[in-house]
Amino acid sequence: MAGNIVKVRDGHYRLRYKESSTYVKAKSDREAEKLLARFVTEVDSGDFRQASKITFREFTQRFLKDYADIELAPKTVFRYRELLEGRMYPAFGDKKLDKLKPLDLVLFYNSLRKKHKYMGLTKDGTRQEKQSEPLSEQTIKHYHRVICAIFEKAIKWEVLRGTNPAKHVDAPKIEKKKAKCYDEKHVQALLEALEKLSPEKLKYKTSTMIALVTGARLGEIMGLEWQDIDFDNKVIEIRQSSQYLPGEGIFTKDPKNESSKRRISVNDTLLNLLDGYKEDQRQKGFLCQDNNRLFVAWDGKPMHPYTVTKWFPEFLERNNLPRLNFHGLRHTSATFLISEGMDIETVAGRLGHSTSATTQNVYSHFLESKDRQAADLMENAFSKKKKVRASKRDAK
Repeated sequence: MAGNIVKVRDGHYRLRYKESSTYVKAKSDREAEKLLARFVTEVDSGDFRQASKITFREFTQRFLKDYADIELAPKTVFRYRELLEGRMYPAFGDKKLDKLKPLDLVLFYNSLRKKHKYMGLTKDGTRQEKQSEPLSEQTIKHYHRVICAIFEKAIKWEVLRGTNPAKHVDAPKIEKKKAKCYDEKHVQALLEALEKLSPEKLKYKTSTMIALVTGARLGEIMGLEWQDIDFDNKVIEIRQSSQYLPGEGIFTKDPKNESSKRRISVNDTLLNLLDGYKEDQRQKGFLCQDNNRLFVAWDGKPMHPYTVTKWFPEFLERNNLPRLNFHGLRHTSATFLISEGMDIETVAGRLGHSTSATTQNVYSHFLESKDRQAADLMENAFSKKKKVRASKRDAK
């Protein structure tokens, strides 16, 4: 048979023919062979390899099916589809791939900076035209990155010849925002408010404390199971993430990246809270459930990740605390460690960042303040020496 098949993993194959390749899902080797035959026909007919015969919509649908659905995280794919179907397809979805020029992208980005119409997702999963306020530069930059990635894949697959049009457009410039977090005063007020919660709210108190102590992401906290809590060695292991997508529901996946799988040392205060929470779960009969999750709904099934994010701001408002989203607890944990002089590599490890450079970038303004403190310490030290030398001269 023309071409060849490489089994990537169970249910996933890579098809190759001439200079073209693609990824497909198949239930068996036999089904993969049928898909290869179809792929060979498409390549030979030129439909797949000629940008003049394929629209932006047609290529991106192939991009999603043959690449994104296989290689990218479900939430990333969902976001790609949102951007494509909501605004890109209405703007230039039916334009031939090789006819989409840098100026088209400039005009598209400018249209997003004004009030505009888009195809929004309704509760029943269908799309209808809606009115949108101007998008932020951060959001427009996300569109730019996605478009750039799509054209890079088109060039790599030799569907498009020449250069990436997105690379000839200046990326939207955004002002770097400081990561919002609580200072020591507000952390203390938060802890006092948590102590006042009723026993029925114990799962909210526990999840909040885990976020504050470990700096773990929301999905990582919702994915915790009791075997991940090592009471003897005072460690919490992060090995999976619980997430939600419309149409798919709650699902479990690997953490954000390989470095996100980690073991985080925790303090006795959190362990004592977890011990009491485990006993509470045992009395309610949740520990006999198959999933063994820390955080479950009334029926013992994994709790919706957004349950906590909805409760948290309401809790803060009731206790007259400054506004902060749940993710802000992760920033609070990191900035506290930095302010106490913890080295950046250790902070990066606890947060699950792939490199310490990521940590330095996110918390650069806090690191700058520590650098300023270092300069002040040097000044104080030199000033003291000057005073000592002056006093010795006066004594003579």
